[in-house]
Amino acid sequence: MLSATIPIEISQKKHLQAPKKDWNWRFFVISIGSVVLSYWLAGLTGMVSNILTKPLRILLLAGAIYYLFFMTRKRTFIFKGRNSWKIWIFILLNIYVIPFSFNFFSSFEKFFNLIPFLVYINYAIIYLYRNIEKEDLLILILRVFNLVYGFPVIAFLLSGSLGEKDIYGDAVGGFANNHYGWACAMFLLTSLDLYRNDPSLSKKHLWFIRILTPLAVILLSISGSRSGYLTFSLGFLLFILRNSNTHLAVKLFSVLLVSLLVFQLYGDPESALNKRLNKTEKQLKEGEARTQLADLCFETMASYPETMLTGFGFYAFRDALLKLNSKYNPQKLKINLHNSYYELLFGCGYLIFVFFLLFFPLRTILIFALKHSSKYVFLPPIILIPLFENNFNPGQFMFYPWFVIMFYYLHYSETQTPIYSKKDNGSVYGNNIL
Repeated sequence: MLSATIPIEISQKKHLQAPKKDWNWRFFVISIGSVVLSYWLAGLTGMVSNILTKPLRILLLAGAIYYLFFMTRKRTFIFKGRNSWKIWIFILLNIYVIPFSFNFFSSFEKFFNLIPFLVYINYAIIYLYRNIEKEDLLILILRVFNLVYGFPVIAFLLSGSLGEKDIYGDAVGGFANNHYGWACAMFLLTSLDLYRNDPSLSKKHLWFIRILTPLAVILLSISGSRSGYLTFSLGFLLFILRNSNTHLAVKLFSVLLVSLLVFQLYGDPESALNKRLNKTEKQLKEGEARTQLADLCFETMASYPETMLTGFGFYAFRDALLKLNSKYNPQKLKINLHNSYYELLFGCGYLIFVFFLLFFPLRTILIFALKHSSKYVFLPPIILIPLFENNFNPGQFMFYPWFVIMFYYLHYSETQTPIYSKKDNGSVYGNNIL
């Protein structure tokens, strides 16, 4: 049975506030926001800003890790029933197969670049669990996601026009159309969750949601992002079928509004929705480049069974296909996999893929279904958007939501004890934040 963290005795728990004076929390929030901000600056400057933002993000990570492990008491974070061994086994398994990579140096560089981010997020979640009751922590995380992924909506308003019918393939206001689709799906679903489950949400944040929600709906509709459409639809379906704290009349009214919007878009042949539906139908008939590339990877693995255990190498499937398969034409199939799960499967083999799938995404889905699916709808974009981009890169648009939520649920069942900061003199941080 999933157990709760040891509750912190708080007299006024309804006043949930972020631990603003805690630098571990500050680093955590800034790290999540830095990725989206870096995307925005890169889009505005033609990638020139990466010269500055990449080193700054490395320094930010170094500072966050240093503060977490060396400025906090009980730095080893030892507690009964910990699940951190799963991330360490995942890391060690990947290190073991790196020598078998078809591009050793690329796999080595890319995976070792990922390790400190995984370690940081894992132990940051453990630290926060020791200071904040787990259900409250989820609310605080959703607040951060909501603000961070609401920013692209504002960025579009500064440079684009909501009067457009289709921005597919365009880069407007520093972001590409898919980024807008993903951001809007995240923003809308987390807004719904906060509106229904966070009575202590500040008036400023509440108005932030109220003002941006209709704008985000329009932006999602014109983004042409099929993954954005899909994940928002699944979240909305979850709200209709599973939600237990919303009146039936509200659900029916919501269905009516969404249905009217969909019918309006479907009736316009120039709408982004219609164009993406037509493109999807065409791809189903003629074949899609990503699917063809994945099929070729499966065929190649079947022809060389040893690669089923070792994979082709982290980010090295192209090199493997060039060496092992004469069918591979890098000009014809030049597209990337754009799929986190395929990247891990083909890069590292079935053993690592199954290990990761069982202990991270599937565990997340299971606990969410048991504990939160009757109240929350935020999960579909976080778990499914990695099917449409490779999130095994700390600079990817949805990297932090994916791993933050998976590590949140990785440690959800653990019984935890409070942890103290050096400057607290024995007082529990939680007493100052809720």
